[in-house]
Amino acid sequence: MGWHGANGGGGGGAHAHRPRSRLPSPATLLGTAFLLFMGSQLLTTSPFGDLVEVPRTGPAALTRYAPALGGSTGGRPRRPGIGDGPDIHSYLQPAFTDIDPATFVANISSWYDAAVRQEAAQPSFYAHRIEQDLAPWAKTGITKGMVDGAASLYDDCEGDLLRFQILNGSLWVQHITERRAGWFPAEFGPGNVAAKGRVPYTILALLETLRLFPGQIPDVDAVFHFADFCCVARNRTTLGVSLGNAKAPGPLPILGMQGSAAHLDIAFPDFSYWGTEHGYLEDPWGRPAHGWAAQAEVLRRQYANVSLLDRIPQAVWRGRTQDSTYPERDALRRKVVGCVQDLKKAGRHEDAALLAVSGPHLNMQDSGYYRYNLYIESQAYASNLKQKLATGSLVVAPRLQYHEFFGRDLVPGEHYVAVSTDEGEVCEELVTVLRDMNAMLDSRGRRELSSTGHLPQMPAGMAPLVAAAGIDNSSSGSIFAGRKPAGLFGRKGGSSSRAAAEEPVAGPDGSYSWASGRMPWQIAAAGQRFVLEHVRMPDVFLYMRDLLRAYAALQRFRPAPFKSACYTGDLLLEQFAAPHAWDGQAVAAAYPWLRGYDAGCTEALAALQQRNG
Repeated sequence: MGWHGANGGGGGGAHAHRPRSRLPSPATLLGTAFLLFMGSQLLTTSPFGDLVEVPRTGPAALTRYAPALGGSTGGRPRRPGIGDGPDIHSYLQPAFTDIDPATFVANISSWYDAAVRQEAAQPSFYAHRIEQDLAPWAKTGITKGMVDGAASLYDDCEGDLLRFQILNGSLWVQHITERRAGWFPAEFGPGNVAAKGRVPYTILALLETLRLFPGQIPDVDAVFHFADFCCVARNRTTLGVSLGNAKAPGPLPILGMQGSAAHLDIAFPDFSYWGTEHGYLEDPWGRPAHGWAAQAEVLRRQYANVSLLDRIPQAVWRGRTQDSTYPERDALRRKVVGCVQDLKKAGRHEDAALLAVSGPHLNMQDSGYYRYNLYIESQAYASNLKQKLATGSLVVAPRLQYHEFFGRDLVPGEHYVAVSTDEGEVCEELVTVLRDMNAMLDSRGRRELSSTGHLPQMPAGMAPLVAAAGIDNSSSGSIFAGRKPAGLFGRKGGSSSRAAAEEPVAGPDGSYSWASGRMPWQIAAAGQRFVLEHVRMPDVFLYMRDLLRAYAALQRFRPAPFKSACYTGDLLLEQFAAPHAWDGQAVAAAYPWLRGYDAGCTEALAALQQRNG
């Protein structure tokens, strides 16, 4: 019993998707409606009286797709490019002497279990955002008709759609959309469990929330949407959705991986908090850092003593620039990448050198060796914003229009630098901001910040990128010497007379060209601090707990069972292992509590069997 996930995309972790067809046949729908009707007539105190057990996957699922995938069931392929190889981050091992290499990526939950329980009495840091997102239902409440309407959006909102219920502390899931051969990215071969799929990691997230807060989550009936794009537009919500003779009286509630000012989607932590970013982020022993807790620790130690002054003074970006299904969505990304050639054609080679936005694959964690990290949306969020902030690089982003659960508390000019999203303005504004921030770092920054005068140690494979930036990082060289001053520190295309170390002047409002009176290093440090203090795994779980509680409080009906599966840890591992057994083993090592975790299903199924006599 495997199911599909989103089709691969790229570009910072957001993936493209295909339209999904509706799974249930008309006969199934009629059968389900009959079961629900008959169940409503039963006098029983059990909330599981009407459930129909769904068959589980057999062992054949592990080999069913082997011929199409080369028949392999083990090993982990690597992506070609700069900075790849089993030992590329071994130089970081001295920073991990207190860590057992054999256990760093094992039992990830042990990194945060105690902290979550210690902070369990506290409300979520994002309680105000939960209230804001649920405000559309504050007066009407959430009715069953609304949830039914959200579950019917498979034709309106592309991507995977599931309906889940929390009943007496157990998790029940109905996969509304069609399930296909395994999960994304099963077609990449075994070992890509890093981003195995949005669906299974969300189920893992829900199970772990129930594990960490036993008896604290009320009964819930909700729909989750997994596609790149938001689903419920604000300007459509008053129409409701026809359901036979019934109509939802108001907005349709739907959980998703992101939200926006133009949509009512309720942001929920995405797959990357439990998986990884396609293996881009590795521990010092060459293994994927599974889960955000491990990723954050790798990044914290990797860049703990790396001054912004000592990083490659360019803005780096890697990602997808052409979505074959939605060609228009990557237009801004293509424009930013095209800035380099446009500037060169205009004779502005030194401005073009500010942008390192094309070239071979670069491990995401090594993007922090650049002074600036570009984050570019693509009509959707990208799931690597937290990683980029955590490196301590200064994140520069065209003005954000989509948000993860924490995104709205990031303030431009305080935690990151925002530039225009206008394709006609973004190149000029971007290079102006980069040029001026480099000049500030090369003037006041050299007086106020500590510096070695050299780039930090980094993977040997990055040497060509360092050379392309015009930096002599030899023992006799310095990142502040051996270059044309205008190359990366301050002159515009050779036409400006400003010296490299000339300090930029603030405008009448006290702001510089980067729309802030703060220094670049202050903004970078604040962004990094925000993520490390407020996007910890305890913050993730407290947010999910309080969101589910607040949602449940708005329900104007008692969640009743439907045709679905009760998820135990073993069932989830079984499905993670299809079609590649290696993937199930990797998840079991990262989350060993899944093995044997019953999640209340035995009690629920016993009630079902008793009801069936």
